[in-house]
Amino acid sequence: MRYGKGKFGKQGLFVFTVSAAFLILFLLNLCVTALAREYPFLSFDLTKSGLFALSPQTTENIRALRKPVTIFVLARESDFAKVSSYNAQANEIIKQYEKNSGSISLVYVDYVKDPAFAASYPGVIMKHGDILVSCEGNYTLVKTEELFNYAVSAGGSLSILSSKAEEAVYTAILKVSSDKQIEAVVSAGHGEYTMGDFSELLRKNNYRISARNLVTGDIDPSTDIVLIIAPKSDFSEGELEKLDRYLANGGKYGKTILYCADAEQPPLEALSVFLREWGVLAGDGAVFETDENRVYNYHPFYAVADYAEDNYSELLRGMAKPMLMPVSRPLETIFEYRNNYSTKVLLSFAASAGVRPSGASADFTADDAVRRGPIPALVLCAYSLADRRTGKTAAASYLLVSGSAGMLDGYSVNNPSFSNGEYLVNLLNSLTNRTDVIAFQPKSFTGSPLNLPRAKVNALGLACIALVPLLLLAAGLAVWIRRRRA
Repeated sequence: MRYGKGKFGKQGLFVFTVSAAFLILFLLNLCVTALAREYPFLSFDLTKSGLFALSPQTTENIRALRKPVTIFVLARESDFAKVSSYNAQANEIIKQYEKNSGSISLVYVDYVKDPAFAASYPGVIMKHGDILVSCEGNYTLVKTEELFNYAVSAGGSLSILSSKAEEAVYTAILKVSSDKQIEAVVSAGHGEYTMGDFSELLRKNNYRISARNLVTGDIDPSTDIVLIIAPKSDFSEGELEKLDRYLANGGKYGKTILYCADAEQPPLEALSVFLREWGVLAGDGAVFETDENRVYNYHPFYAVADYAEDNYSELLRGMAKPMLMPVSRPLETIFEYRNNYSTKVLLSFAASAGVRPSGASADFTADDAVRRGPIPALVLCAYSLADRRTGKTAAASYLLVSGSAGMLDGYSVNNPSFSNGEYLVNLLNSLTNRTDVIAFQPKSFTGSPLNLPRAKVNALGLACIALVPLLLLAAGLAVWIRRRRA
């Protein structure tokens, strides 16, 4: 059976047109890709969570950066990216910093072949794959594992949940390039609780930490925050007067004190009077939890607390993770507002919680508890002055009171199952009026096909953008030639 020449010509022309369209799209893709390398604003991230793009606020902030910043990735790019699909995503995010700021340079260091690099940064313990950020003699290290958020399974194993590469690198840039660090003074001389892990967390977030015994010295007016962590002996009247002067700040206010109580503290009468003036009472005993789903490591006194308000909890990337408040004293607010003083409960233990008095007998049970939840766990006290014209707050100082010093321990602030580290740093940043801090959203890997080896990804990409169009073009030409000869 023989078809007419015209019919074959129409079919061939159709196939040829489709094939030519694919070829044009292929060439256009090459041109756009080349332009995107030179002009990053031409790049588009179509993933749901913006896996490969910086947030608009990050982009705006780094474009305003004037100091020269260098990001050193301690590996060859190919080695760093091929470790896993997660590293590949982090690598793309890191590259966006250089593309979006003329002040940021990105350098991949062959760390194995260049051991002299580490010698240039004494005191920094670095390893292959880490990231070092440097600016005008200041530098800080971001470990590879700090680029991700983790989930803990019931068996205790860790798995990568989402990426925080953008946040980790931005925080490092902020730390080395900022003109002003937050000055934090830790009270000493009263047997205060040590908080090494939390201090390290603050240092990573551009806080300068120093200790001060208020008996022998005043608080420097440049201090932004004073931390008083579970003292074992009472403060003198003179020390409390220094705290009052610090918070008043010559009538300018704008200062913050973080006070953490502990269930094992002895009675501290003078400090109790000081807290009462601000509207909060640290009660006797320790909070326990009767709901096994609200405790850590099956310990009833290692209870979690709920977010009791929205303003500060919104600083978190998500409220799915709870706050751990171990061995906490029960707090109580005396008033909500009085004579320019106000109180706000930020964290609260659930209705299933109770209080075990300090003098309870050995046979004490949960049913014997007199006080039950909800019980305040973290209270923000404020002394504020309002602008007479607008009625808005013109100046304020804050006393942040926690019933738990254990909320600052390593198992609390470094545990990926809890929000302690993130929440407390964001809260203190807000109270100290840091304007260069960004509340980042995690870049979730859920539903993203990032589990293919790089070789397969490259092969698949090549097939999609080059091989398929070329095969179609070849087929179209063959059909067109055959039909024309027919």
